This record gives sequence, C-alpha cells and structure tokens, in this order.
Amino acid sequence: MADQPFNAAFGQAQQQMQKAAEEFGRMFKAVPAMPDMAGAMASYQRNLDALAQANRIAIEGVQAVMRRQAEVVQQTMAELAETVKTLSGAGIAKVDPAKNAEAIKDAYAKAVSHSKELADLMQRANTEATEVLHKRVSAALDEAKALAG
Repeated sequence: MADQPFNAAFGQAQQQMQKAAEEFGRMFKAVPAMPDMAGAMASYQRNLDALAQANRIAIEGVQAVMRRQAEVVQQTMAELAETVKTLSGAGIAKVDPAKNAEAIKDAYAKAVSHSKELADLMQRANTEATEVLHKRVSAALDEAKALAG
C-alpha cells in the first residue's frame, strides 16, 4: 500500500513524459528536413573552384595584354629611334613632307591596330571568364533544385 502513491505518481509522470515526447515529435515534423550537407558543401566548393578559374583566366588576360603592350612599346621605340636616325642623317634640307606624312599615317595605323589587338585580348579573356561563371551559376541552380526537392 505504501507503493500505491508512488506508483500513481510514477504513472502520471510516465504519461506526462509520453505526452511531451509526442509533442516534441509533432514539433519536429513541422520542421523541414535538413538538406544534404555533403552535397551542399560540394556545390559550394565547385562555386569556389569556378570563381578561382574565372579569376585565373582574367589575370592571364591582363598579363597577356601587359606583355603585348611591352612588345608594342619596344617596337615603337625602335621604330622611333630609326626614324630619328634617318631624319637627323638626312638633314633639314632633304626632309620630304610627303614621306613624313606617309610615316605619320603608318604610325597612326599601327597605333590603331595595336589598340584593337589589345582590346581583343582583353575581350577574349573577359568572355572566357564570364563563360566559366555562367556555366557554374547554371549548374548551381540545378543543384539547388535537386537539393530542395
């Protein structure tokens, strides 16, 4: 008989625990399932890899432009030195205005050509880098859809 109050209290406590467990279970049924964390981390790593690749392409493009600019400057300086040498050897009396105009025209054409070449180099690098990012964004969106559902 002394155990009767204990058993009743124990039974009540057990029922309360059962109710609490059921309530706890209902609470977690309302919470959406956790996404595949390994998949999400792998996707994030691919995003970082694509960004690093795009940066490498952009840096290589800038380096190519800088190398080509240095070549153009060296070539221009060599041509300028040759022109000065020719003009100084010819003397003022023998300067031909038609030849000078032609030399200026040629120099201008080369400058325009070099500018276009450098712009094309940069555009090519930018296009490649953008393409890498575009492909990765498309793939990441597909991965997000797959993770969601």
